[in-house]
Amino acid sequence: MNRLTTTTEGLEADKRGLLIADEQGHTTREGVFTSGDVVSGAKTVVEAVAASKKTAEAMHEYLQSLSKEN
Repeated sequence: MNRLTTTTEGLEADKRGLLIADEQGHTTREGVFTSGDVVSGAKTVVEAVAASKKTAEAMHEYLQSLSKEN
């Protein structure tokens, strides 16, 4: 367990303590995204930037969908 999952309802981690997220960075809590070492463990900067770009795009789409609902 890590501090994020013990203090934030709805976030789940795997047995290594890494946050569970899909390829776009969606976590197990609606509207919460993540990327980088907290999901994949230590990787290269290039891999972290590539993953974070995908997550940023997913966040943008998510926020756009919220604004269309209102």
